[in-house]
Amino acid sequence: MAQSIRSAFAQNFLGDSPRWYKQTIIAFLIVNPILWFLLPGGEFIAGWVLVLQFIFTLAMALRCYPLQPGGLLAIQAVLMGMTSPETLYTKTLENFPVILLMIFMVAGIFFLKEMLLYVFTRILLGVRSRLLLSLLFSATAAVLSAYLDALTVTAVIISVAIGFYRIYHSVASGLSGGEASKVLTDDSRVEADKMAELRQFRAFLRGLMMH
Repeated sequence: MAQSIRSAFAQNFLGDSPRWYKQTIIAFLIVNPILWFLLPGGEFIAGWVLVLQFIFTLAMALRCYPLQPGGLLAIQAVLMGMTSPETLYTKTLENFPVILLMIFMVAGIFFLKEMLLYVFTRILLGVRSRLLLSLLFSATAAVLSAYLDALTVTAVIISVAIGFYRIYHSVASGLSGGEASKVLTDDSRVEADKMAELRQFRAFLRGLMMH
């Protein structure tokens, strides 16, 4: 019974986010008290580390809804004495529009991810000129920036690039479905005659993302 409770807690912690993401957040929660209480000048170091951790949760918004890990980090900061509940309440109230943006925009992008992947795929397949393709990607990102914050636009572009690479890698590996999504970093199953093309496609994606 105890084992089933532990396994259920582990599975439900931060929802359907990847295991590495859950382990990273747990590592954050373990490291922060060590930095705060044990290191000389730990208050300064822990404060900046906490800011970087918040940025990480925002950058990984498509992996896990950022309010969950961000909330855990904020609660820990209050419990450790890095801030007071009154200050947290005041800052939350002042930044409530940003929180609403995260609630609705990030969630909306998550549900629109497949549609965005389709749109960018049509652009990728329909345009043969690399220069024109780069201009179209930049223009599309600029249009998205008019409605979304910069971090969300970055997350969209990264998500689209990963979607492109997942499709190409699965074809080169001869895999399909859920099995393909688990071996994106494993080239051992890629056929030898397709390895050169896969490297060229990686270089093409890197160049496209730099725009």
